[in-house]
Amino acid sequence: MSLEWVPTLLMIGAQHLWQSALLMGVVALLLRRSRLSAETRSWVLLAAFVLAAASPLLVLLPGAPAASETQGIAVATLPASATTAAVSPVATDAAAPASRLPAISAMLLPLLALAWLTGTLVHLLRLARAWQQARRLHRTATLSPALESALRWSLPPGARIALSTTAPGPMVVGLWTPRILIPPHLVDALSASALRDMLLHEAAHIHRRDLWVAAAQHAVLALYWWNPLTKRLGIELERAREMACDARAARQSGGGQQYASSLLKAVAGLMPRSAAQGPLAVGMSGQRGGLAERVDGLLAIDTQRVAPARRMAWTTLCVAGLLACAGLSVAATPRLGAPLASTPRDAGGRTTAVYTSAQVERLIAAAASGDSAEVQRLVTAGVPVDARQRGDGTALIAASRNGQLAMVDQLLALGARADLPSAGDGNPLIVAAGRGHLPVVQRLLAAGADVNRIVPGDETPLINAARSGDLATLAYLVEHGADVNLGVVADLGQWRSPLNQARSADIRSYLQQRGAVAERR
Repeated sequence: MSLEWVPTLLMIGAQHLWQSALLMGVVALLLRRSRLSAETRSWVLLAAFVLAAASPLLVLLPGAPAASETQGIAVATLPASATTAAVSPVATDAAAPASRLPAISAMLLPLLALAWLTGTLVHLLRLARAWQQARRLHRTATLSPALESALRWSLPPGARIALSTTAPGPMVVGLWTPRILIPPHLVDALSASALRDMLLHEAAHIHRRDLWVAAAQHAVLALYWWNPLTKRLGIELERAREMACDARAARQSGGGQQYASSLLKAVAGLMPRSAAQGPLAVGMSGQRGGLAERVDGLLAIDTQRVAPARRMAWTTLCVAGLLACAGLSVAATPRLGAPLASTPRDAGGRTTAVYTSAQVERLIAAAASGDSAEVQRLVTAGVPVDARQRGDGTALIAASRNGQLAMVDQLLALGARADLPSAGDGNPLIVAAGRGHLPVVQRLLAAGADVNRIVPGDETPLINAARSGDLATLAYLVEHGADVNLGVVADLGQWRSPLNQARSADIRSYLQQRGAVAERR
């Protein structure tokens, strides 16, 4: 079983760590000194959160091309000898990170990946329960035309206001049909002006599409649940969201001081924090921990005036900082995908040809089917004979897998490496041994393939031969130096050896006659 996704997943996690740390530091530095409005601060934090979530996925993109695909394909006509020289192996070290992992890493890394995925599943289940809770609140609330008339034109189109005895505080639920939920005891306790201020705050959440943002935010947090920096950025984003809605509501009411008074009255009547809203609801009760900061921000509305030019300068600086972080992430994030294009060069450094990933795919398909003319044409056009395609390996792996002996000879003559591995696809000798293609096994060993080569996730040639049940292939490997006791730590720490993977009694008997033992060595 292939575990090629494990190093990719963990690479995404590693990139997320440093990228979130960078974004958190840049945003904290900029927002601490800036004179941005609450609205702008919330969008800056949202942009940083999106970058922190999406930038690690650059790992999945193909490698950066060395030349644009628009430059064409066959750029120069080369003699046959030069073609073989120019078609050198590409990215032989970077394309298979799993092949360099020591045995202990091969055992521990899948456990880390499993822990990550398990935690994500747990958090997604919690999110699903919160969705059910929000639906229940939405369904059981009682519409209040009287409260709707209090907002009049300030109520967003399609939104409704309802009373809910189970809602812990004023909030908005419902992605497609938003409802502002108000506990009846707050309606009785608050003055008409304070109640209207509270409704204006919730209406601002609907205008800003905050419920959609919050849902996406918590889905991202479920994925990166293990990163405290992402959690902190999410907390700051929630607080900024509340302050932005405070500012919108204050502008429609009697000013920052009056709205601050309404906010304090509303918070005083809320349920205990243990009954707070779930992740699929937004409202003024969502961040009681930042109440002092929110009140300070409201009072500043009436007392501080910032020149538009200065505010624009700070906005530009924040945008530039985020763009710089994005650019650094693009430049520094490794790519584990197959290269989109590459430009082979001759001894003098001159460009000889350009190839694309589609050509690599055609080369591997032609090798698998034994189409020698197409293989020769593509290699002559500049496609490296050892180019890898995730899921298929190399042209030589594809030919070996299908027992295409003539094609194996052609690829070896073109310079293909008999021992080149590909993460998740083994190497030519492993796939040939696993399929029982003895003539191909013989040719690869004659070309210098290592009979005891270990490829993490795909074991060894002898283990694959034992699993296939082909005694002739197995015997040939042993006669040419295969170690009958060479085992590997495979998926999730499982020990595999030729003997414990033997498909038949004949295979087991032969291995034991050659000295194979059951215990791990």
